[in-house]
Amino acid sequence: MVTISKQHDRITVSLPRGYSSAIKSLATELALSQSELIVKAFEAYRESQQRKRVEEIARSMVDEYRQNTDLVAFTSLDREDFK
Repeated sequence: MVTISKQHDRITVSLPRGYSSAIKSLATELALSQSELIVKAFEAYRESQQRKRVEEIARSMVDEYRQNTDLVAFTSLDREDFK
């Protein structure tokens, strides 16, 4: 008998042939349930996407930072010791 937590949603997905057995094997290897493995995989993917967005934003600001004198006015103080 499977008990569903009220804090979880149940979804149905279609996977390419072979994924199901690969998920079962990896979950067993890692001593996780298949659900736990998929949640961890999703969380890792979501975090990597967030990092990519932050990196893209940072790259888009490089030119602005280099050209805007107000942003770089105190650059010479960045490494100064303020003891």
